[in-house]
Amino acid sequence: MNAARTSSTSAVGLDHRESVLLRKLDAAAVVDRDGPSRILIIKPSSLGDIVHALPAVHRIRCAFPDAHIAWLINPEFASLLEHSPIVNRVIHFPRRRLSHMPALIRRLRREQFDCALDLQGLLRSGLIAQATLARRRVGLSDSRECARFFHNEIIRVPRCHAVDRYLLAADHLHCPKTDIEFPLGLDPNIKSEGWIAINPSARWPSKMWGDHHYAELIRRLPRDCVVMTGAAKDRQRLDHIAPGVRNIAGTTNLRELAAFYASCSVLVTNDTGPMHIAAAVGIPVVAIFGPTDPALTGPYGSNHIVLREPVACSPCFRKQCPNRIPMECMTQITVDRVMAALEPILCQSA
Repeated sequence: MNAARTSSTSAVGLDHRESVLLRKLDAAAVVDRDGPSRILIIKPSSLGDIVHALPAVHRIRCAFPDAHIAWLINPEFASLLEHSPIVNRVIHFPRRRLSHMPALIRRLRREQFDCALDLQGLLRSGLIAQATLARRRVGLSDSRECARFFHNEIIRVPRCHAVDRYLLAADHLHCPKTDIEFPLGLDPNIKSEGWIAINPSARWPSKMWGDHHYAELIRRLPRDCVVMTGAAKDRQRLDHIAPGVRNIAGTTNLRELAAFYASCSVLVTNDTGPMHIAAAVGIPVVAIFGPTDPALTGPYGSNHIVLREPVACSPCFRKQCPNRIPMECMTQITVDRVMAALEPILCQSA
């Protein structure tokens, strides 16, 4: 059993040409004396990464309370931010409708942003940052697909948890340190209802602990306290895992899911976006990890438990298991281990 909040401080390697480029860009960077007044956050996906970026944007909001902050985001994730107090406007990114891109670019230029903060770090997000004509186009040194060539300020980032990585953007804008917060605009008076939330899905097949494991786990728990969560496409599968158990898969938007998690005692989950939502609202998370590294993308905070098996090939960061023993890193995590992690949490909340 490994604690979730671990990190490495080894710097991202930069070759000579990249180092020269960074020095030139740093020298040419334009720094506003009073800070930016119109800021575009470019972070359209994924769900977990959007959650990870919230503390950085919260710190920017605290430093520049009068600034107009807009967030460019994929429509399927937009409900998570629509009531966030740190964002003035949510702009939908038409990722699957390239014909809408010219209209988006015109809209972004009308906004007259003076700072475009590209936290996505891909070719398309870099192009969007450039297209805004913002005076400051800020990106991270580990951006991919040549995105950094569209930035005129590049932040050197070490190998660390994603939350800490994005917080470096707030440091770059000279924002004072604040408490780590994930402001979603939820009702602060949500009370715990004692639910045990189970989220058995993940986008990568290699992240799946296995339906039979979840079925056995639920058989050991008080069924009237268990609630299954997931996307609409998961609903039938979850009914099969635990017939008769409450199943809210596909019945909530992301903000409603966050509010539900806030009423739970704990979430048991694979490494997936809802895991980060649960951590953000402050409930304990028991997370089952295999192909990914919890030091980089584990549930953020000190009240979580990450279970993983230290097999030689983990973390492999592969969507499909490459091991000759299929899914060894996941199958070696037993239901007994998950129950042992859950029991003290459930006793404390009883």
